[in-house]
This record gives sequence, structure tokens and C-alpha cells, in this order.
Amino acid sequence: MAAAQPQSANGSLAGLPAQTTEPPSSPVAPPPSPPPSPPPSPPGDPTEPTEPTEPTEPTTAPTSPPDSEPTSGTAEPTPSTTDPSTTPSDPSDTSPPPGTGDTDAETSEPPPEQTAKIEETVATLSEEKERVPETLTATVDKLIDIVDTVEDPAEMPQDREGVTESAENLTTALAAINDPETPPQLQKELTTIVKQVTTTLEVVNVAEVPPEDRSLLLLVVKRTTATLDVICDPKTPPETRDRMIAIMKDSVYVAKMTPNGAGADSPDRSQSPPGTRIPRESTVNTLLLVSSSEDIMGDRRTPARERDRLADITHQVSALLRKASDPGTSQKERSEVAEELEKKTARMKDQQEQSASARKGAEVSLGKAAAFCTSAIFESTRESALVQGLRKLIPPKWEAEGVKDFWKAKEMNDETLDVLAQLRNNEHTHGPFEVVEIVTELAEIVPYDRLFGSLGGSALSCKQTASYLDERFGITVGTWLTRSG
Repeated sequence: MAAAQPQSANGSLAGLPAQTTEPPSSPVAPPPSPPPSPPPSPPGDPTEPTEPTEPTEPTTAPTSPPDSEPTSGTAEPTPSTTDPSTTPSDPSDTSPPPGTGDTDAETSEPPPEQTAKIEETVATLSEEKERVPETLTATVDKLIDIVDTVEDPAEMPQDREGVTESAENLTTALAAINDPETPPQLQKELTTIVKQVTTTLEVVNVAEVPPEDRSLLLLVVKRTTATLDVICDPKTPPETRDRMIAIMKDSVYVAKMTPNGAGADSPDRSQSPPGTRIPRESTVNTLLLVSSSEDIMGDRRTPARERDRLADITHQVSALLRKASDPGTSQKERSEVAEELEKKTARMKDQQEQSASARKGAEVSLGKAAAFCTSAIFESTRESALVQGLRKLIPPKWEAEGVKDFWKAKEMNDETLDVLAQLRNNEHTHGPFEVVEIVTELAEIVPYDRLFGSLGGSALSCKQTASYLDERFGITVGTWLTRSG
């Protein structure tokens, strides 16, 4: 998705971007071990990857659903956001046999699945508009207009998905606002959130911001709004809910302030003295780190105690980032905040790994794990870094035209992924990539020390992919199994 590689938490205010949440997979036993690089056989229909949740032994039987936490009361685990591989059009009818090197450019029109999702989201918002308080009617109208704009064929698929899924996530808040059983204080908080998120989407959607930053900011909003399912759950502990609401408000505020160094309704900080403004890229990178926490917290499979611990440290980071982004913060205060932010961010990254790794789930095949890992990296990594890192693998036609958006990967078999992309002429295309080749290159782009901070819970699918390749073929996938990098 998104250009330059982010700075680590130990280098500045930033860390590298981050993931999507994934639905729990049904138990799938790993297939017999194939040789590392034989000529791949013609596939059947590419299937949608479902992210594994634990990098366990490939032969381990699926574990049972996570036990409920005594202090939690969270609902039965359900996916908190859409698997990023469920939206692109299924290439099964047009995919060339793997190994041929051919690709299939189809059309510059949005994928049919995305067009259908836009129509569905607009219809749902229109229904909710009839029931919301009058104070929210104009906001919902604005949200519908924003969703309509991303049907433009020039829109990158990931950006279109970011806007559409964010709006869809907001319908959870709208439904809770309309529910008489929702406590008045929570209704008030949710009303504020809907207005703030809509304003942020509007600013990010029209601001003069580099495309890569825009894509990452939309990912932040999508991940942030995906936590509404847990926030609106009456079984969520009040302390955890309050922290998650505070993190959401901080995140959308910083996202709104970031595009031009100031929000649409704030003073222009371009006139501020040198040294008093945070570099935009650093802000975006740190904001993405925060959104990785939100991704993990929004996943129903995260144990309640781990969710609360992660919410605690993430709230500390988001509050500091908000202060650093405030135009009224002095240069001296910003320097102090930067030092504290670096320390807190390092702690948050450790907690992200601990909280994500506490989830339990079923084992999936190598192809599915690799597809979900690849899709998550596409979504959370600057496009220029992907184009540079995958330059040896890009098909000649893609290279000649230029890749605008690496979008998704689908499983063809355990040896091959079908990669979906948008070229710079806005054509949508796809082509086969060998699992071993693309995964080892991606591991160089996103090393282990940035894996959880970039991908959130989806980092587990990358670790499982690395385990498969190491145990079956003796192939080392970067630093993904060495806990260094």
C-alpha cells in the first residue's frame, strides 16, 4: 500500500507501519510437504487466505477456541474486521497457470466486489440516517458522500477499501447510538467519535498529502474504527472501554492533523518556528504503530487481560503523540514528549507481541498463511518500498507500466500465490508469484523487529509461514524466526 521505510521506535518518533484483522480459520491440516521449488502444478480456484493465529508446529492439531477470561466477559470470538483477502475479485476464471509468467490485465473499473461493498455500505448508512438523532444527520450525509467518491476508477483499491470499511465500521456506532439499551454516556462518546472520524476521513481524502501517507492514514482509520465492535459490547470491562475510546479519539485527531501539518479547522503550522513541528513521516509511522495495537485489541480472540494491558500502554503512547501533534505544544515540551514517546513506544511494541501471541486458533496450510502474511504486508508498507523490494519478481508488463498498488494475495496452492495489483494506468491485473521467492523478499522489507508493529496480529501468519519453510525445506526467511533484525 503505501514509500520510504519508517524509522524505528529507537530512532525517532516513529516505527514502521502496520495490519488487518483476520477471521478465525477453520481447522485445516497442512498438506504433504512439496519440494521447495518444483514446477508448480495448475491450480484450482484460488482460495481466500485465512490468517493463522499462532506460529505452532505445522503438524499440531487445531486448538480449541480461547477460554473466556474471568475478568472479561467478552463475547464469543468473532472476527472484528474483514479478512483483507475477501474483497478483491476472484481471479479463478482468468488466472494463468502458475509458472507461465503471464499476467491478466482486466479493466480500470473498480473490482465488482468493491463496487458492491460501496453500494451495500451506502444503503446501510442511508437506513441508519433515518434513525439517528438529528444532530448526526448531516454527518451521515457527509459520510455517504465520502464513500461515493472512492468509486472513482483512479482510486487505489486499498484506499477504496480503507474508506469503505471505515464507514462500515461506523455503522456499529450508529446502531449503538440508536439502541435505547446503550448507556447515555456511551451514546454521547459514540456520537463524538462518528463526527470526528467523518471529519478525519474528509480531510485525509481531499488533502494535498503524498499518496503513500494518505494510504497509511486511511489504514489507521480503518483499524481504529474496527475496535468499535469491542467498545460497543456491553460485556467489555468499563476501564478497557474507556482506554480504547481515548485511543480512538487520539488516533483520529492525529490523523486529521497530519496531512498538511494541521487539521482543516486548526492554525496552519507551516508558519511555526523550525523545530517545533514533527516530520509528517515520523508522525504517520508512530500512528501506524498505535493502530497495530488497535488491530490486536479489536480482535475478539485476544484474551481480555492482554487486551487491557495493551490498551494501557497504547493509551500512554497515543496521548503523547496527540500532545506532540498539537500546534500549541512548545518546542521544549515537544522535545520532552519525543524522548518519553520513544521509551513508551518500545514498551508498546513488546506488549503488542505478547498480546497477539496469547491468541489461540487453528492451524492453516502454508499457502493460506503465506497469502495472509503477504496481504498484510502489502496493506501496511509504503508502495515505493514494495516496488523496490520486489523488483526482481515483478512481471515485465507490470514493470513497464509501473505498479500503483500492490493490493492482495490469494492462495493458489502451497507453492504459488496469485497477486492482485493496480498498475499506474489504473488497470487491475494479477499474476503468479512463488511463495518462497515473495516471502523471502518481503522478510527483507519488514524484518522481525518491525513485524508486530507493522502488521499487528497478522505478524503471526508471517511467523507461521517462516516456520513452515524452515521445517520443511530448511529455508531461512529473513529474521522472522530469530527475534532480531
